[in-house]
Amino acid sequence: MKVVLRHNGQMAFLAKADSNHWLPLDAGPVSGGTNGANSPVELLVLAAGGCVSMDIVFILGKGHHEFTKFDMELEATRAETHPRRLTSLHFHAQIEGPNLPEEAVIKALTLSLTKYCSVSLSLDRSIMFYASCTVNGVPHEEWIIERNTATYE
Repeated sequence: MKVVLRHNGQMAFLAKADSNHWLPLDAGPVSGGTNGANSPVELLVLAAGGCVSMDIVFILGKGHHEFTKFDMELEATRAETHPRRLTSLHFHAQIEGPNLPEEAVIKALTLSLTKYCSVSLSLDRSIMFYASCTVNGVPHEEWIIERNTATYE
């Protein structure tokens, strides 16, 4: 993969990867930007959420589990001092569908975070992952995702 970042004034950039889509980036005023676009850390969290969401849709589809609505919410916690790295991510899937078993959603979310999501599995293993889901309006208790400390090839 090749990425190009083009400076666009102050802390603003335009970025493009192999897919050839331009994406704006910026920082907040405290960091010298204008808050005109997502920050790099926000994009990292968005990427993790997108990757996990796509995995869940794929896994549920392979299991012939239909759904009518799917939302993913992520809550990221960062360290208070520099480098203000991510310390935890909480993934919360909200999904609805007739005859959709809660166990299938839990399994799909767990499989994504432990085996399939290339973005989340590329993040430092010291970042704590938490997961939860609400299936057809019924919340399921949060669980910790055990992260394998082995590296992947």
